Amino acid sequence: MLTTARQAAFQPLGTTTTDRPRPGQPGDGRCSRSARVLDAMVDLVLRIGYPKISVQDVAEHAGIGKGTVYTHWNSKDDIVDDVLVREFGRVHDRFMAHLPGDGRLATLHGTSCVLYRMVMANPVLRAYNTGDARVLGSHVVARTSPDPLGISLVSVLARLPYLELLRDNGLLVDAVCSPEGQLSVEAVVGGFVARAGHEDDEERTKASSRMLATVLRRAFEPVEPARPADQDRMVQALLATCPLRSGTPMRAAQGRTAAER
Repeated sequence: MLTTARQAAFQPLGTTTTDRPRPGQPGDGRCSRSARVLDAMVDLVLRIGYPKISVQDVAEHAGIGKGTVYTHWNSKDDIVDDVLVREFGRVHDRFMAHLPGDGRLATLHGTSCVLYRMVMANPVLRAYNTGDARVLGSHVVARTSPDPLGISLVSVLARLPYLELLRDNGLLVDAVCSPEGQLSVEAVVGGFVARAGHEDDEERTKASSRMLATVLRRAFEPVEPARPADQDRMVQALLATCPLRSGTPMRAAQGRTAAER
């Protein structure tokens, strides 16, 4: 199980980013404008909810013209998709940055414990995982459908290439790398995600993350404690292949291509 000191190293993600250039500073180019639009969408969905937002609202909140928004995205659906992919990408990168310092994070139970806390500390990702339609409208993970963006905790932790890496490095029992095994991991993770609910409760999240890790450890990992050498190999494999990262590309580039035709 992860130590208190290690858990404390992961600070909750904020509700918005600080990518906006300040007056008089460089960087108000295409990438900066895109970041401002995504930040504006985060602010708005958390304040008034995605169903009530228009592209005009996002443009005004970002301080740019609506036409400029349409040079990056085709619709507000594409904008919120990019918000979700970006936010999970940041969680993923923060997790990976801590990985070399503690091989225990390379286990299934270690990864799940930390990612669960990080995702639930991010209001947008929490809404996506728990199906909070008040915040994201139809942009939530339906429990009966696959995750279209590949960023939900269920889809990430039950991803076959990730499970196969764990197995190949002696950190997972063989049976988990099967359709039935994947389904079992999905059921466990999905149950804890559903229990989390829409409201942020830090103490409850910590308790749930610890229990999730305990269940995954006892159900799917070898009885004998993981060897440091196996953990180190898994760390290197994760750093080399990044199997937890979403394969969904940002839609802004697609939107620009369509707008320029």
